[in-house]
Amino acid sequence: MNGARQPGGRPVQREAEEGTRGRTILFTGTTPNIGTTVLAFGTAVRLAERSDTPVGYLCLNLKSSKLHRYLGKEETYTGLDTVRAEMRAGSLYAGRLKSYFEPVKDAGRLEILYGANQREQAEFYLPADIRHLLKIVRESYPLCIIEVNACWDNAATIAASMEADAKVLVTTPDLGHFQEDMTRWVKTVAPLFGVEPDSFLLAVTQWQPGRTGGIKPADIRKEAGMELAATVAYDPELREWLNQGRLLEYVTRTKPFLQSVESLADLLVAQLGIRIGPGGAATPAGRLRSWMPMLHGR
Repeated sequence: MNGARQPGGRPVQREAEEGTRGRTILFTGTTPNIGTTVLAFGTAVRLAERSDTPVGYLCLNLKSSKLHRYLGKEETYTGLDTVRAEMRAGSLYAGRLKSYFEPVKDAGRLEILYGANQREQAEFYLPADIRHLLKIVRESYPLCIIEVNACWDNAATIAASMEADAKVLVTTPDLGHFQEDMTRWVKTVAPLFGVEPDSFLLAVTQWQPGRTGGIKPADIRKEAGMELAATVAYDPELREWLNQGRLLEYVTRTKPFLQSVESLADLLVAQLGIRIGPGGAATPAGRLRSWMPMLHGR
């Protein structure tokens, strides 16, 4: 980043080529604890498995991040708190930020920075802090998946939603979720920051045919006014997988879930106009000569 200095006073060199700009995909929910993390992580793994360069996963859930537990990391882990001081100072640069991201074994080229573990500090993050972080994320990764909290009362959810290149809103067939919560947050608060509800792709989780009171995904799509991108079936065994810290196994072995993630990944890539393959993890279409189309490349 121009003007920034490393410890010792040496100028920091630009880590990204001039004109390069990584893409970001944001996942948020209408309601907490409805499967947003599972879907976001599953999508990230699928994209990373197809990529020859690292794909980032940035957890910006400032209040209730659980990804570390779902992946079996009960001990101390490197989370957002670690870079908070550098975010505030505006001194992050690509090489420094990447050193905080942790590679995920058996998940392709996926690298993670876990969420904050001090929820009482959530209100001290400022929009400028998040914007600086996202700028360096774009310089560090050609593609990064970002997960934020469902509530629009914190800088991370607001700033990341304003900055993201693609956005996925997760909800369920519960009326309180796709009507009440969606109206209170995404349809009422988001437009105040220039984020229009129809800029989100819609994903419906916890889908149980025959047990939704006649509500269909098409009804939820119509109520939301968004394009329906994925429907994920309810799985009564999912909670046990998460409690055992086996999320990675779940998202790579459960066939119905994999099918939902596959279609969502294809749609996101199409919306962004990117292709994944040799030479770049998220390259604007036509930019590199050497690549393998992701869409329908199975």
